[in-house]
Amino acid sequence: MTQDVAAVRPPFRLAAGGAGARVEWATWGLLAVAGVFAAVAADDLAYVLRVRAALPSPDLHVLVAGQGLGTAQMVLFFVLLAAVAGWYLLSAAAVRGLGEEPATVLRTTALTVFQVGAAATLVAGATLPHADLLAAHGFEVRLRWMIPILAARLALVVLLGVAVFGVRRRVYAALLRSRLAPRRSRPQERASLLELSKRAVPVVPPLPVAGDAWWSEVADRAAAAGTALPLLERSGGERRWHRVGPGEDLTALRESLPPGATLTLFATEPADPDATGTDDFDDPDALTAVVR
Repeated sequence: MTQDVAAVRPPFRLAAGGAGARVEWATWGLLAVAGVFAAVAADDLAYVLRVRAALPSPDLHVLVAGQGLGTAQMVLFFVLLAAVAGWYLLSAAAVRGLGEEPATVLRTTALTVFQVGAAATLVAGATLPHADLLAAHGFEVRLRWMIPILAARLALVVLLGVAVFGVRRRVYAALLRSRLAPRRSRPQERASLLELSKRAVPVVPPLPVAGDAWWSEVADRAAAAGTALPLLERSGGERRWHRVGPGEDLTALRESLPPGATLTLFATEPADPDATGTDDFDDPDALTAVVR
C-alpha cells in the first residue's frame, strides 16, 4: 500500500484527505509577503547608500523619501515575522493532526538560522543612534550600520525561501506517510452551448383564466363560425365535450364547470374525439384557458 501511495503522489493540497491545503495557502501567502518585503528593503538600502554618499548635505527630497521607505521596511519586516509565525503554526497543526511531532518535522537548520538572524537585526537596529541631521556623527553611524542590517535582512529572505521549501517537502512526506486517502479533485465541467440548451427547461407560460373576457372571445368565435364549436373540458384524467353555438347563453355551461378544469375551444371537429385529447388534434387556432 505504501508503494501505491508513493507511486500516485497526489498534489500537496490533496494529500492525506486535504490536510495540507491550509499549509499550501499559508506557504504561498508567506512567500508573497517575503517578496514584497524584499522589494521595499532593497529600495530602502539604495536610498540609504544614496543619502550616505551625499553627507554632510543630503538632498532633502531624497532624505524624506528614504525615511518613508525606512518606516515601510520596518513595518513590513514585522508583518513578515507574523506571517512566518502563522505559517509555522498552521504547519504544526497539520503535522500534529497526522500523529507526528511538529518539532521533528518542522525544525530545520535554515529556519533556525533565519529566526536567530531576524532577532539579531532587530536588536542591532534598536541599538543604533537616532537619525538626527543636527548630530552629524550619530546620523552617519546609523546610516553606516543600516547598510549591513538591510543586507542581512535581504539575505534572510533568501534563507527563508530555502527554509520554507525544505519544510514543505518534509510536511509533504509526513502527509504521504499518514496513508490517508487523498481528497478527490473534482474537475470543473465545462458544458458547450449546445449541451446547455439541451439541459435547459422550457418555460411554459401559465394558461389564462376563463373569465368574462375569455368567454366573450368564445362567443365571438362561435358567432363568426356560424355553427357550434367543440369545447373540450379536461379535469384530472377525465374529458368531456361541449358544444358552443352561435348566440348561445353560456351561463349554465360556465356554472357547471369545476374549478381547475382546462378548457380548449377548437375551430373544427376532431377526427376522433373519444380517443384523443388535444395532443393528436392539431389546431393552431385553439383557444385554451383554465377555470378558477
